[in-house]
Amino acid sequence: MQLCAKKCSIKNGNFSVNCDFVISKGEHLALFGPSGTGKSTVLLGLSGFLPLTAGELLYGNKTLLSLEPKDRPIDILFQENNLFPHISVAQNVVLGLGPNARMTRENKELVYKILKKVDLFQERDRLPENISGGQRSRVAIARSLLRKKPILLLDEPFSALDFVLKKEILKLLISIAKKDKLSIFLVSH
Repeated sequence: MQLCAKKCSIKNGNFSVNCDFVISKGEHLALFGPSGTGKSTVLLGLSGFLPLTAGELLYGNKTLLSLEPKDRPIDILFQENNLFPHISVAQNVVLGLGPNARMTRENKELVYKILKKVDLFQERDRLPENISGGQRSRVAIARSLLRKKPILLLDEPFSALDFVLKKEILKLLISIAKKDKLSIFLVSH
């Protein structure tokens, strides 16, 4: 399967951006540019949070334009990680299954498996404020992976991290993506 944006125009207030690309299953695509050029707007349009005013957005042979963000084969990971500070690492990850997801026996197994994959099993009971920035990024990645969407959009999620940590997390993410045949679309400066 592939994600195909054909002559798409995405509107964000008075600003609009055009994109045209194809990304196949398991491939990675990066979009670089200075602030204010529409990189995040592209991701928000692909994920359904902003309207496409022209063009087609296809996954395989099916259009995504009429689908709500939650129903698209796409997950988006934002720069801020969006972790809830008052709940544990494991509880933040289980929310990848939905806003009302609970730590049932079955969900706990899924969460623990993902936490082991991102090397955070030992941190499962800690609060986000008690782990490092790199670990918080891995919690957000784990939550996204739990959703099992075939396409992951990354909106500068590691920009606050130092070079060594950024490189380590990207290496982990690429390794997981290869194993799970996950397509990644990354935007950065």
